[in-house]
Amino acid sequence: MTSTVIKSINGKELPVQPLTDGFSVTKSDLISDGSGRSAETGKALRYPVRLGTYKLSLKFKGSTEKIAAVDKLVSSFEQEVVFLDGTEYVTANMYPGDRNIKNNGFVSELSVNLIEI
Repeated sequence: MTSTVIKSINGKELPVQPLTDGFSVTKSDLISDGSGRSAETGKALRYPVRLGTYKLSLKFKGSTEKIAAVDKLVSSFEQEVVFLDGTEYVTANMYPGDRNIKNNGFVSELSVNLIEI
């Protein structure tokens, strides 16, 4: 990818950016268990806990050394991530989920989800 979609993780630049089709930003609303529909009116009742929570789905491909460096950055229990959301950079505290590495000895692939805390 030619543009920088992940500016930094914990203040460090990534040695390789996600693939063009390996970067997506999802915003989700966390809704209370008490949400649902009214039995009387059928009207939706939403009790938001948190709105606009980010999840990044990332896929990287590069030399084994570069992918190992990215894996080290995204493996922290908690991390500050600066990433592109549309046309502006956003900073969020995130944790990693579902890391997967494929390595043939020369080229490696890493897929990971970063989820806002």
